[in-house]
Amino acid sequence: MSEVINIFTNLDSFFKEKMTERIQFKIPALIVVLNALMGAISGYVVTKAILLSAAVGGGFAGVGAIFGAVGGFLGVLVLWPIYTAVFYGLSALFGGEGSFKRSLEFVGYGYIPMLVNSIFSLYAINQVSASLQASSANPAQMAQMLSNDPIMQVATLVGIIFQLWSANIWIFGLKNARNLNLRGALISVGLPVGLLILYSLISYIGGIA
Repeated sequence: MSEVINIFTNLDSFFKEKMTERIQFKIPALIVVLNALMGAISGYVVTKAILLSAAVGGGFAGVGAIFGAVGGFLGVLVLWPIYTAVFYGLSALFGGEGSFKRSLEFVGYGYIPMLVNSIFSLYAINQVSASLQASSANPAQMAQMLSNDPIMQVATLVGIIFQLWSANIWIFGLKNARNLNLRGALISVGLPVGLLILYSLISYIGGIA
């Protein structure tokens, strides 16, 4: 129970305690897989709505939606080792020491905020999918509709907040997994995450302009 509390209140203590245990992927993998399942549902809903609005037959739209679901699922899974590899590589510049497996384990815990965010995102997608299906716009126009939709704009801002929460978990996870000082961990995580957030903000501003 104390571990659960620490991951929300004292990240440094949480990961310090984890460092005394053997590497275990059970919980981090479960967190990431749950995120992937949410990504699959979102991919299915969005792809089907777009295909139906483009007057694609129901059967073909269903098949296309399945591919969208598979892409959403695999996309989340692939990002887990990619995030870890980027953080791991950057931390080497600050003298980071520690196994990639330990870093991968700790990065998995950073998907907890993303799981909460994915629930809100799925709600937003469900709200706008009906208007997409009723539209006769082409895919490019539909992408513009999505970016201009107030619900999706709110979802973008909420996503940035949760991304910052994930980054906070990753900073302390990397600090312990790679035996870094706080500054080194902050830069190793903050640089790539900051670029992603900047991209999200530019997209958001473009959507409301």
